[in-house]
Amino acid sequence: MKRNVFGSFRMKLALYVFLSCGLTFVTDTCFLTALRFIQWNISNLSSKSEAAAIMAMSFEAFKEYNALTWILIGVLSIFLFCLYYVVFTSPMISYIREIVHGVERIKNGDLETPISIRSSGELMELAMAINEMQAVLKTSIAKEREAEHVKDELITNVAHDLRTPLTSVIGYLALLKDSKSLSDETRDKYVNIAYEKSSRMEGLVTDLFDFTRYEKNKMAITKQRLELKQFMEQIMDEFYPSLKQNQLECYTIFTPEKVYLDGDGELLARAFGNLMSNAIKYGSEGKQIRVEINHFPELKRARVAITNYGRIIPKRDLEKIFDKFYRGDTSRPTAGGTGLGLAIAKNIFEIHNGTIQVRSDENGTVFEVIFQLES
Repeated sequence: MKRNVFGSFRMKLALYVFLSCGLTFVTDTCFLTALRFIQWNISNLSSKSEAAAIMAMSFEAFKEYNALTWILIGVLSIFLFCLYYVVFTSPMISYIREIVHGVERIKNGDLETPISIRSSGELMELAMAINEMQAVLKTSIAKEREAEHVKDELITNVAHDLRTPLTSVIGYLALLKDSKSLSDETRDKYVNIAYEKSSRMEGLVTDLFDFTRYEKNKMAITKQRLELKQFMEQIMDEFYPSLKQNQLECYTIFTPEKVYLDGDGELLARAFGNLMSNAIKYGSEGKQIRVEINHFPELKRARVAITNYGRIIPKRDLEKIFDKFYRGDTSRPTAGGTGLGLAIAKNIFEIHNGTIQVRSDENGTVFEVIFQLES
């Protein structure tokens, strides 16, 4: 920051000292001149009254004690200097007190009232620095509260999602343990249910672990050259049984040229797999799914869009759809899962220099991924 030399704190103090000394000297000079003038007038009166005679005698006595005269003038000078200095520095001292009161407010938790900037030099810089610190502190506290809220929400959701399948597992295992007369068919049924619930808990724990790693970029990415059309065809082949089971047809609209993407195949398969699972789960009413790949070489971009024709997602839910633990319309029979699938997909795409967005209307629900290609 460029400093104004004449507006600096030290320069102002020096200026106030100089002005106070100057005004004190002028005042002393005027005082002495007035005394001399009065003395001269009294001594030159042609006819002296009794009072004038007394005053003349007093001035003669005053002249005899010259040392005392200068002592009194010195005391008066010190008093005048202090008075002038206090007057000149009063605005500065007032502003320093305002800054101190501002710091006291911040210490007591008031992060909304900034210190006014009405000076220059070091005091202005100090006030600006305190206001900046106040803003940073306010942001930091807000982030800390948000993190605390997210942590509480995470614990609540994890406890809820683990408790339900865990209760079922314990219940069915207790039946297997305590009921000796169960038929083999019933026993196998209970074992299968306990296994399915345990697998669900394993999936939740895996999703939580992966989400934490992907969100904080705590994993090593092994990039390789992927041909995007071939890669998406492999993804759709993996979901062929699920598509048939839900009586869905999958249509593709691929760009004719080959599109290459540098990325971690395993992570991208996880992300696009989550999008396909979501499309199948919530789009079965529409009877079809469409997968598109577009290439924009002039922009060095590639677009992948997965569209389902199920129910329209309300606008209020679209804003939260990539939040962790979002489950969409929980009244639908197919709703469920950990609520982390789309959040994980979003993090993986961002790691690969990509973005994802969603829109939902009468033309379908479209999840659109845009990659910025490196070459």
